Amino acid sequence: MYSINELVPKDKFDEEAIVKLKAIDPLIINLKPIIGELFEWIQDINWPIAEELCIILAGFKPEDIIPQIRMILNSGDDTWQFSCIQFLIPRLSPEVKKAIAPDLLRIAIAPTENEKLCEVDELAKKIYEGYMDS
Repeated sequence: MYSINELVPKDKFDEEAIVKLKAIDPLIINLKPIIGELFEWIQDINWPIAEELCIILAGFKPEDIIPQIRMILNSGDDTWQFSCIQFLIPRLSPEVKKAIAPDLLRIAIAPTENEKLCEVDELAKKIYEGYMDS
């Protein structure tokens, strides 16, 4: 078994941490202490481990990831918002999507100037409509 700190990537190329994360059951192991650190690694989807981490994070306990996702969607960090909306949210369970729907809808209908400028609002609208229609 790994120590919880071994599950946090040390750099954007830390594939070993990704392998370790895949080997554990996030529904059994308490990962709450490192959730924030893991979400930091999806701030830039161009980092080699970011997309794979989105897949892993989508399988975490809803009560652990919902606050982080809501924080990102309201962070004002358009790059982080984009990564989360485009690469994480489509992989989430219906329960988590329902919980974050108001935050996504806020971006779609009442975006900040920066969200408009970076077209995060258009992406949020597309993703929101896509999963609300299904």
